[in-house]
Amino acid sequence: MMKKALYLVLLLTAACAPKDGVRTIRTTEGRDADLGRIMEIDGPVTIRLVVKNDYADTLYPAQLYTPCGCTKVRFERKPVAPGEDEVLEVTYNPAYRPGPMREEIQVQYQDSPVKVRTFAIKGQVTGFNHPIEEDRPYAFGEGLYMSHKVLSYGRLRPGETGDFFFRHGNGNDRKAVITFDIPDGWKPYVRMRQPGKMKADQRDTIHVKFTMPEGLDSVEFALQPRVDGKPTEEVLRIKAQKKELVPFGN
Repeated sequence: MMKKALYLVLLLTAACAPKDGVRTIRTTEGRDADLGRIMEIDGPVTIRLVVKNDYADTLYPAQLYTPCGCTKVRFERKPVAPGEDEVLEVTYNPAYRPGPMREEIQVQYQDSPVKVRTFAIKGQVTGFNHPIEEDRPYAFGEGLYMSHKVLSYGRLRPGETGDFFFRHGNGNDRKAVITFDIPDGWKPYVRMRQPGKMKADQRDTIHVKFTMPEGLDSVEFALQPRVDGKPTEEVLRIKAQKKELVPFGN
């Protein structure tokens, strides 16, 4: 008897499972479609949202809108008669988005009893520790990895201050002290914090402010990174150009 019951459960499960492997969730406005736990390491997740047309008239889907590029939606621009289902194929990319997620999807209609219907997906993304080279691809030496080799400030007026954010990380399997030597002549024009002691595989972002000095048409100089006092093979360069003032009325 137990074997027959188990066989029946397996048979029903197989019959309900989607043949293409895409999970189907029936939803409505005002209710979030719960994707559950999403493993970032597994990459994008695709589901099929099925929404019934509860209106007395036909819906004519025209276009879609999603506020985040992490969510892509495929749909057919075909009429949805009263009582029929509208199907949206939704793909969510969890890359670099650990933690709770909720994304809205707007379907816009023409010549329909409603202009917009809004649906939402939610879930919990379990992140993983990405290789340091993914977003800090430049190896400066001594285990230091950075997102940039050059901090380019473009054109600045004399006395104007520009902002730049760059990522760095300690790729060593031990603690290390990271510092940047600013040439004495440029210290009045550069403001940044020193990373200091970093744990193994620790990553951070530094905000660098640079003020364009008077009397120069262009600027290029180097900051020397050090790891535990040792200079790295590569240096971090700062570049900027003078922005010409346009006379009033021209």
